[in-house]
Amino acid sequence: MFSFQEYLIGWGVYLFSVVGLLFVYWRMTRFIPWRYLRDCIRLFGAVFLLLPSMIEEASNFWAPAWIKALLNIIFSELDVVWPIARLFLVALLGTYLIYFVLLLIFAGIGKMRSSSETTTKQERTEPQVS
Repeated sequence: MFSFQEYLIGWGVYLFSVVGLLFVYWRMTRFIPWRYLRDCIRLFGAVFLLLPSMIEEASNFWAPAWIKALLNIIFSELDVVWPIARLFLVALLGTYLIYFVLLLIFAGIGKMRSSSETTTKQERTEPQVS
């Protein structure tokens, strides 16, 4: 078994690799013209790569959920994948919920800002030359 320091180094290498992979993934999805679809696809990729799952119930070690699901599919039955799939769906729905709430908040702030700019423009009058 690995020591805790080796475990942390492994997670550090994985997270460094995921950051690079997400950068490439985000560059690949930049051609999608509709912003909301593009952001949802990017969030799906980020949740897929960054979601951790416990290796065993009694251990304190974690692994990326997609790797655990893949190994369970290869070496075990399909029934053991459903808890990981539920965890993934809950994390994905939570991420989308947070995204849409923040989207509504920023849209409201932008609308308030634009309405205050239009009211100041309407109140302004040009001087009369006689």
